[in-house]
Amino acid sequence: MIKKFAEKLECDIPERLRPFVIAGIHGATHEKVKVTFPILPNGFPVLIHVYGDLPWLHVKKNSSVAPSRLNLAGQIYGTVPKMEIDGYFGQIGFLLHPTAPYYLFHLKGASFLNKWESLESTNLFNANKTLKVLAECESNIDRVPVLLKLLETLETDRLSALPWLDLTIDEIYKNNGSVAISELAEKANLSLRHYGRTFKEIIGVPPKYFCKVVQLNSIFEIINTTEAKGLLALALEYGYYDQSHFISDFKKLIGDSPEKFLMSEDAFVKSFLGRKGA
Repeated sequence: MIKKFAEKLECDIPERLRPFVIAGIHGATHEKVKVTFPILPNGFPVLIHVYGDLPWLHVKKNSSVAPSRLNLAGQIYGTVPKMEIDGYFGQIGFLLHPTAPYYLFHLKGASFLNKWESLESTNLFNANKTLKVLAECESNIDRVPVLLKLLETLETDRLSALPWLDLTIDEIYKNNGSVAISELAEKANLSLRHYGRTFKEIIGVPPKYFCKVVQLNSIFEIINTTEAKGLLALALEYGYYDQSHFISDFKKLIGDSPEKFLMSEDAFVKSFLGRKGA
């Protein structure tokens, strides 16, 4: 059993990186494990450094080992990928803003949907040098500034901002995902069709789906930080009209009912879910 999969890592994010970095995350075991568990959608791409044994990734009928010890994980859509650990588990990295892969890594989300992209393949910087420095770190805390320095290097060569997209993401977060797509397209001054197609190409998932992910993870952020309210009360507070609507979305995104998931052996992955301050 993995008790700490993606715990929030307290660290100081440089001001210039705050538009792109949501939070640090860390997970590890002190002994070998053999376990397979789902990777669920939280709306954030992830810069991840694997310092334990390389995990296997199972997506539908395809299985492959993680391509590198330094990867960019994309959005999740249309499936529930699974990660298999057979050995020591150790990972540290950052949840990134949905636009960060495009702005910083020059990658469109549609190009690495449901998979990890090796940073060596991006050719934006000397990944091998960064990997060597990470391997020489004596502790997890030492790895954090190395990864932040990498992101600062990429920020100096970021792509130009797309104001309509930045506004869209802000509106979705402000409304906890409960917002009409037609309204977002109108504010972006784009036709509904062009808006949906371009959003999906850059972010990796359709805007309606992304809104559902944000809505559900807004609820998970409360679940992870307090026991004050029941699930139904939270669902109603965050835009659901009734219990059946909430359970239906939960099953579509998580794969099971809320009660069964939270009581299952996979419940530890809920530390990966939530808004993390976004």
